[in-house]
Amino acid sequence: MDSYDSDRDAVVARAHEAGVKAVIDVGLDIETNRAVLDYARGRRGVFPVIGFHPHEAQRFDAVAFEQQIKDNSDDIVALGEFGLDYFKEYSPKHLQKTALEASLDIAARANKPVVLHCREAERAIIPILRAFDLPRGGVMHCFSGDVDFLRQTLDLGLHISVGGPSTYPKAEKLERVLKAVPRDRVLLETDCPYLSPQKFRGKRNEPAYIPVIAERIAEIWQTTADDVGNITTGNAASLFDLDINLFAE
Repeated sequence: MDSYDSDRDAVVARAHEAGVKAVIDVGLDIETNRAVLDYARGRRGVFPVIGFHPHEAQRFDAVAFEQQIKDNSDDIVALGEFGLDYFKEYSPKHLQKTALEASLDIAARANKPVVLHCREAERAIIPILRAFDLPRGGVMHCFSGDVDFLRQTLDLGLHISVGGPSTYPKAEKLERVLKAVPRDRVLLETDCPYLSPQKFRGKRNEPAYIPVIAERIAEIWQTTADDVGNITTGNAASLFDLDINLFAE
């Protein structure tokens, strides 16, 4: 995102100082995938995920995307984000569906976990996901569904990730989800630069705010923020096959 162009290295440094163990940098299309890959090279603790966001489905290029994966397979830790967004619907629904199905097929053959986007499209995405064998699983990012959608997501072998919305005053549905989800299936995220935690609302989000999210989940789970951090870091390391000692001291 261009909102980090002036201080991207400082943002990563602040994340490190805040105790964040890894930064997962996510591409949205061929061009931003390239930027993500270029930035992660030579930077310890920053890991690229490349994909095609549903907003960009009108420009989806399966041949170029698959070639990008083949050229960078050893570097990328997952594929995504891709999925369905029926809230803003920047791309027509039928093109989102086509792009998602092609992306899932590519991900299955590439043997990579997936990062999934689903906004007001729960009924549509589950049958599509059931049609594909995803040997490495994945994560339903920025989870916003209810407990029933959680159960369907878990049945597919997927994790969920939660971020700033868990700290919002009217987060009762997400709180119910967090009470119901097995703790070994949860990741933390920021969805930068969006969805800043409540205490930073109106400001650009950044990975250094992850501990604020951990603190809120600790309240819901009736444990400590350190416990939440250890659990979710382990979950992320397992899903994405990461070295936990990611940042250089």
